[in-house]
Amino acid sequence: MSNLTAQAARVERPGWLRVPFQRAAVASHDIVAALPARLQAAVPGNYWEARFRQALVPEFLYPTLADSEPFQGKIGQKKTFTRAGVMTPDPTPLAAGADTTNGSYNIEQWTVELATYGKSLPTDMLTSNVELASQYAQDVTALGIHAGQTLNQVARNRLYDAFGGGRTYVRTTGTSDTSAVVRSVTGFAYVSVNGVLTPVSPTNPLDVVIYPAGGGTGVANTVTGVNTGTNTLTLGTARADTVGDSIVAANAPTTIRPTGNTIFDLSGANVATLDMFLSAVGRLREMSVPDVDGYYVAHIDPVTELQLFRDADFKSLHAGRFDSPIFQGLSLGRFAGIDWVRNNQAPTVLGGTHSSGGTAGTVKIRRPIVLGQGALVAAPLEGQGALLDGSGVQDVPNISMVEVSPGVEVSMIVKPPTDNLQRQLVTSWAWTGDYGVPTDLYAAAGDPALYKRAVVIEHAG
Repeated sequence: MSNLTAQAARVERPGWLRVPFQRAAVASHDIVAALPARLQAAVPGNYWEARFRQALVPEFLYPTLADSEPFQGKIGQKKTFTRAGVMTPDPTPLAAGADTTNGSYNIEQWTVELATYGKSLPTDMLTSNVELASQYAQDVTALGIHAGQTLNQVARNRLYDAFGGGRTYVRTTGTSDTSAVVRSVTGFAYVSVNGVLTPVSPTNPLDVVIYPAGGGTGVANTVTGVNTGTNTLTLGTARADTVGDSIVAANAPTTIRPTGNTIFDLSGANVATLDMFLSAVGRLREMSVPDVDGYYVAHIDPVTELQLFRDADFKSLHAGRFDSPIFQGLSLGRFAGIDWVRNNQAPTVLGGTHSSGGTAGTVKIRRPIVLGQGALVAAPLEGQGALLDGSGVQDVPNISMVEVSPGVEVSMIVKPPTDNLQRQLVTSWAWTGDYGVPTDLYAAAGDPALYKRAVVIEHAG
């Protein structure tokens, strides 16, 4: 069993995988009791929590399959997780009469940091009964959508910072020096030292290969410093920069595109195909990344979906699809080893191409991602619904914990009116925690890539 499979096996995977988005843990206090009497009489129990959850869940896509690792701490506090790597196989038999030798294995570490996310909406209760119920329902729905999209983007950004980093291109032409202004420095700031991600420096350089614009043989170099404010890499060896030169980290995760080393090499003709997604599946299987109920999960936006339906191979396999028990109506179905999920928040960036005469930053690049199990870990603060317990005012704001996936509960908070006329009701949502991505540096012997549990695909669109 590989380390990826072994680590995934330690996480309990109950029946929620088979019946998703139907298990709501609504607990703590009675929200309806905080509402004016006219609203209390108009709604059944847990109506507002259910409405909030119905708006929240369809927007909560990237974090849906995240493993959960709750922890206690303070805002800004970091927690470091440690995982063991695999021991190198040794198929050589022992000599006659010889004793075994001692083996060893490496460790890897990754970090999350507690932060709070949330938003409030005030509702003016001075309206007619029908308008009042309608307005409050709209406010609760808007908060649910906002919560889902916010946490979806938090998780999305963690995923793409990890799995989409380590590849960039030069943005400005320069004379021979050690500074290179690049499109993005994501994935170049840290190098693994004894399994611990350590900031790059002259004493801890990151090995890179720099490929000339237009193609050609890459030249080895190092990154010894990163300026995130100016997107500048400090190189160990001076060189003359040309716009479009590709810089690829030695530990860069695998990404798939129709051509070239970075998105600079893509033109408008480089559209999505089924073969690119099959290559992603092949990479995940090669790394022994566990799937999710028999399939990997691809998050695609509407333009990627449109391009795929113009691919004859994709259309042929789609005809024999199976329905997704996890994402249900949000999925195109299951086929080709993938559960195809529609996700309007899949990111886009501007790239460019030298091969067709374009300039950097003129082509919109789509970035779908194919995930395996354990690619993302949710680290929520424990006891978020009980922060006021024992204070004597725990029943004043009514707090309901709405579970959207195992271990991730979003607080829906209703504060009773505090104005003199008792008509300004404030409803809020909040979540404290972070999302982390295991590095998996030592999960496969001989593979230097960080972050092996997902593959980003890049194409024009």
